[in-house]
Amino acid sequence: MAEGIPKKKSETNEIFVGNKPFMKYVIATMMQLQQNPTVIIKARGKFISRGVDIAEVVRKRLRDTENIDLVNNVRIGTEQFKSDEGKDINVSIIEITLKK
Repeated sequence: MAEGIPKKKSETNEIFVGNKPFMKYVIATMMQLQQNPTVIIKARGKFISRGVDIAEVVRKRLRDTENIDLVNNVRIGTEQFKSDEGKDINVSIIEITLKK
């Protein structure tokens, strides 16, 4: 590969909520909204309430500055997978779509 040519980073418009500090997700979501018209916040299990909080903080911050209402779609569901012991496990999921 030639030097000086930046590698193309694959970018996605999805934010997966986990253990990182709350404001990191808020900032990441706001940065994605500057680059993409649509961002999806995905959370599952115990992080669902955190995902909702992130969407609300971003919506309120951008509503004040850009006069737009962002929440476009909310999808809830259940993911099923097998544990290491072979048991079926159900985990609730939420996907919140924010759109400019």
